[in-house]
Order: sequence, then structure tokens, then C-alpha cells
Amino acid sequence: ILTKYNIRVVMSIAITILSAAVASMALGGVILHWQIAGFFVGAAGSCIFVLPSATLVGNWFIKRRGFIYGIVMACSSISAAIFSQVISLIILNIGWRAAYAFVGIAAFAVIFPAVQFLRKKPTDIGTVPYGYVAADEEEGALPNMRGVSVRRAVVCIAFWCLFIFAGIASFIHGGIEQHMPGYIESIGFTASFAAFIVSAQSVGSVFDKFLMGWLNDKIGVQRTTMIELVVIALGIIGFITLHNPALLALSAIMFGVQDSLMSVSLPLLIREIFGSRNYTQIHAWIRTGVGIFGSFSGVVVGMSYDSLGTFVPAFVILIGTCVLAMGCVALAYWDKRKLVWTTDDGTVVDKDAHVSPRA
Repeated sequence: ILTKYNIRVVMSIAITILSAAVASMALGGVILHWQIAGFFVGAAGSCIFVLPSATLVGNWFIKRRGFIYGIVMACSSISAAIFSQVISLIILNIGWRAAYAFVGIAAFAVIFPAVQFLRKKPTDIGTVPYGYVAADEEEGALPNMRGVSVRRAVVCIAFWCLFIFAGIASFIHGGIEQHMPGYIESIGFTASFAAFIVSAQSVGSVFDKFLMGWLNDKIGVQRTTMIELVVIALGIIGFITLHNPALLALSAIMFGVQDSLMSVSLPLLIREIFGSRNYTQIHAWIRTGVGIFGSFSGVVVGMSYDSLGTFVPAFVILIGTCVLAMGCVALAYWDKRKLVWTTDDGTVVDKDAHVSPRA
């Protein structure tokens, strides 16, 4: 849909549906209502969350792409840090129904007007991406997209490695973040301190996204991703072993790196391995792993707690998935060597030329 139709129209319709679904939860009285509303939030959200931003940033920037991803995605962490407190206050003082209505109305008020300024590609208005260098084309020539075809991408090892990687990132995110308040309370702290830890994680992820975006440009996407996975694992270890308030906050900040794993590094990995030509479609297919794995991560961790009376075994398993994710990234880059990049007219191009006339 994002590839075939005007992105402003698609996102305008999507945010209208999404906001209405969230606001309707204020009227909920039975579980089926939230399940139906949740379905529409997920369906419409696919045209709002991450994928459009990743597509637009990748299309509009060649130079400093990682840092720009970091800036854009940091906004989600800034809002999470602020609104986790705002929504908590609304619930305490007015009620949870008012909080749902507030989120639905606020989301529409911010996103709908902003969408009207978007353009999918620089070539749509006769210009070129930031950092584009037309070294061997006629002056004023517009760039051609280059990369792997969708049909070739979905049958290669690299695709399935990134599919699993995306799923693991989502599973870690949902498995811990959804249970963070419950876990903090289960080890003897108050609900207000649990809310503070959630905010600490969000504040940490703001700086993490800036830092990881910058690192992606400086040392490469593969190395940065490995660093992120190590830091995430250390953050989870901190949750398990460190029950001091200050150290728990530090662990939350370290764990906050997982936000940049999905929102910054995953899009860069996909674009670096498969190119820009069919990026939106390939990214969309890989992000189904996010939905499949993430949809039951909170349930699995919750069931583990119900059965064992502790979150620790589930958290230990999540540390193991960080190691598996490292292997997936390494194998994807190994398989990249076999992939052939072409332009829309079938011309074979050098996939290792990051800034070129056909970038």
C-alpha cells in the first residue's frame, strides 16, 4: 500500500482509524471490545509506526542516514517518557476512560497535520537525497534506486536471518517492557517507582537512539548492532541481579537500547543488505516477524510468571535470544556476498558503493 499509493493519503486514513480505535477503548465494557479495537490499532498502525519513517528517512538521506534515523526515532522515546507520566496522572485524577480518549485525540491532533507535509521520494519533487553525488551522470540527473528484487530477497538466507532477528528484537521488547511494572513490584518496590523505571528506560532510549544512530554512521551497522545486543543483555542481567533503586534505573537505561535495535538498526540492516530499490516491500515482509513474535511475547513471559512465581527464568531465556540474534546478523552479512543488486532497468550495480550515482 505504501509503495503503490500516495503516502499522505494512506497515512491520513491510517491515523484516523488508529485514533478512533484507541479513543473507542474509553467506551469499552467487555474484553471483546478491546480485542477488536486492538486489531484496528495494529492494522492501521502498520502504516504509521516505524515503516513509513524508515522508508522516508532512507529515501531522503544517503549521508548521515543513521544519525537521522536516531533523531526521528528518539522522538518516540521522548514522548513515551513524558506521556507515561501524563497518562498516569490522568488515570489517577480523572480515570482510565479519560486517558484512552486523551491518547486517541492527541495522536490524531499531532500526526494528521504533520502527514500533509510528507513526500515519499525526493524525485517526486524533482530533487535528490541529502548526500547524493552524481559523479558520472549528466549534471542534474536524478538518482536510480538500486537493490535486490523482492522475489530474490524472500528466498535468501539473509532475509530469514533478519526476519528472525526482527522477531527476537520484538520478543525482547514485549517480553520485558510489558511486564516491567509488574516485575519491579514483584521484587518489593512501589507502583510509583515502577512508573519511574519505565520513564528511565524511555529517557535512556532517547540518548541511546542518538548514540546508536551516530555509531551506525561511524563504525557500521553490523558492529553497532552487536554492541546494542551486548548492552541489552547486560541490562537484563542488571534487572535480575541488582535490586538497588539506582542500579535498577541504570539497568533500565541500558535495556532502553532495545528501542534503537528495532527502530534504527533494523531498517539500516535491511537497506544495507537489500538496497533501496524494493526497500519498503522487503522491510514490510521482515517486520511481519515483529508482529508474529511480539504478539505473544508478553503472554509467554506472563505464563512463565504464573507457573513459576518469578520472572527470572524467562529473563534468562531472553538473554540467550540476544546471542541468537548476533548469529543471525553475522549469517545475514555472510549471505549478502551472494546477492546481486540491480536498478529498475536491470543494470547490475556495485552493492558496496554506498554513495554513488545510483544510490
